[in-house]
Amino acid sequence: MTKIAFRGGWVVGWIDGRHQVLEGGTVVVEKDRIIFVGFPDDPACPSADRVIFTQGKLVSPGLINLHCIANLDLQPLSIDTGRSLGPGLPISMSDSHPDKTHIFSDEDFRTSAQFCVATLLKAGNTSYAGVTTGLNKMWEDPIQEPYALAEASENMGVRAWLAHFYEEAKDFAEVNGKMTTIWDRGKAQHGLDRAIEFNKFLNGRGDGRLTGFLFPYRTEKCSDELLQETMRQSRLLGDTHVRSHFSQHLDEFEDAKKRNGKSMIEWLQDIGFLGSQVCLTHARYIAGHQLTGDPPGKDLEILSNSLTSVCHCPVISARNARGGLQSLSKYVFAGVNVGIGCDAFPPDLIEEMRVGALVNKELDHHKDSGTVKEFFDAATIGGAKALGRNDIGRLEAGCLADISVFNLESLALGPLDDPMRTFFHYGHGSDCEKVMVNGRLVVDEGRVIGVDEEELLSRVNDTWARYRTGTVSRNHPGKLVDEIYPPVIPIVRPTTH
Repeated sequence: MTKIAFRGGWVVGWIDGRHQVLEGGTVVVEKDRIIFVGFPDDPACPSADRVIFTQGKLVSPGLINLHCIANLDLQPLSIDTGRSLGPGLPISMSDSHPDKTHIFSDEDFRTSAQFCVATLLKAGNTSYAGVTTGLNKMWEDPIQEPYALAEASENMGVRAWLAHFYEEAKDFAEVNGKMTTIWDRGKAQHGLDRAIEFNKFLNGRGDGRLTGFLFPYRTEKCSDELLQETMRQSRLLGDTHVRSHFSQHLDEFEDAKKRNGKSMIEWLQDIGFLGSQVCLTHARYIAGHQLTGDPPGKDLEILSNSLTSVCHCPVISARNARGGLQSLSKYVFAGVNVGIGCDAFPPDLIEEMRVGALVNKELDHHKDSGTVKEFFDAATIGGAKALGRNDIGRLEAGCLADISVFNLESLALGPLDDPMRTFFHYGHGSDCEKVMVNGRLVVDEGRVIGVDEEELLSRVNDTWARYRTGTVSRNHPGKLVDEIYPPVIPIVRPTTH
């Protein structure tokens, strides 16, 4: 059986229960597994049939993007425009079928999925948990979207956790512009039934690389009964992974407090929506957060004791001026397992870690908080633990061969100090040169193998033009895109004579 070695450079191996950097190290892979991590002159180092020389590179565990936006992202439209992405679908659409209301065609869904998977692989993500936006949708995903993601993930070779989202409440815009919320348990159950069917469809696909999870989209848009039924179905599916957007906005915390006199974490504890298979994305506003006005309570202790994970998405938090966790360091110190995700484009976990660390230092008023170690652990072993895996997120004999190689020799990174500190603070996902998933090389010389990137980008631009125009024309009838989401600096276009 062919053995492949990554030899030279800086190897981030898992030694004595933690990440350690081996200068001039080597990683040897056979089939889908790592069989050796150490130094090439070690007598125990197996002979390799193929050597990939990695001098001047960082050989890293494949990054785990725990909450990755898995479609063309509309959020850039609203940056610096003074507008949100609302106001929501027109109330006239509230009885429409979820598969018939989206602006995308089937081919658009495939293009969006291929773009998502290609860009996350190019940035060194070997695993991702895909989430799709609820904008322009009813109470659940259109049936086409998760299956398109499954197809793209299987074909391009990434390791993926995928879901069909559902929720019980949906916001609509009335004719006068006023927002109204419609609760419909039947529509939520329809979405959950489809989610269960999709989980079963994924079982065993892609040589075991594809796994399903259950995704009640936002906890505040789900009843206690729906969340409890989700946990029941998770157990029936073998404790499959469960996640939800949680406490992302301050009004969620405030509404929960008014409703039952408890924090949102205490509410989830009461209804049984915590546990080792649960990941709460954001979990920003908890007891003790400076904006809640509440004294520190037991929220972090509850999360830690229940083995519930939290996914931190720093860039979208910073873009929306919400500050993020307060702070990741405090969650880690309290024993809460934390992963990192990209809840916005681009899927660059290096950028997410760096932004998260900088905001963390500002929030803690301490330059030594938000460390490289804390954030790198979150992007590797933290994500793995959240997904119930101990065979990814680390380079160790016996683990799956998910490996990302980043270039450290460029003027942009400057002189090499400590390889981890240098790359963490100055590098980007675009510095990724090679990616291996399950022992198969899927990115080489910075390009996704088997993908015509120029042709894909052309299709993406066509889909994006239809998407943004369709979104504005439906949600803001009679308006042009530039009226609703104007350029941040005026664009002057040539006139036709």
